[in-house]
Amino acid sequence: MAKPRVDAGGGWPAIRYVFRKGRDAGGVWALYKRLRSRNACKTCALGMGGQRGGMVNEKGRFPEVCKKSVQAQAGDMKRTVTEEDFRSASLEALGRRTSAECEAMGRLAFPVMAGPQDTHYRRISWDEALAHAADAFRGTAPDETFFYASGR
Repeated sequence: MAKPRVDAGGGWPAIRYVFRKGRDAGGVWALYKRLRSRNACKTCALGMGGQRGGMVNEKGRFPEVCKKSVQAQAGDMKRTVTEEDFRSASLEALGRRTSAECEAMGRLAFPVMAGPQDTHYRRISWDEALAHAADAFRGTAPDETFFYASGR
C-alpha cells in the first residue's frame, strides 16, 4: 500500500494545496464560495461556521478549514462519470486503478451494477438499485446488520 504524502499540514503548502484543488475543481472562487456556505462538513458532519458561513471554527476564527472538507467540496464540483466511461473501462481495468485514479474519473450521479458474469459496470435505474438494496437487507439477519449514520 502506498504511503500518503503529507506536505500540506498548514502554512503556505496548505494554501497552495487549496488553490490546486480549486483549479482542479473548476475554479478557486467557486470552491471558496462552497467552503464559505452555511453547511455541515461533508466528511465529519460538524458545522462549518453556522450562520456565519463556512471556514469559521468553533471560536469564530476565520479562515479555518480542514483538508478533508476541501477535498470533499472539490470532489463534488468535478464532472460526473458518464456511461461511456464505464463502457470503455472493464472491471479488470478499473480494479487496477488506484483510488486516486478512480476519484479523478469524477463523481457518480447514477447507480451502476455489474453481475457475476459482467465485464463492465452498467447503468441501472434508481428503482432497480433500491430493489437490490432492499433484497440485500431482507436477506441479512438482524444480528449481522449494522448501520452508521452521521449528522449529515
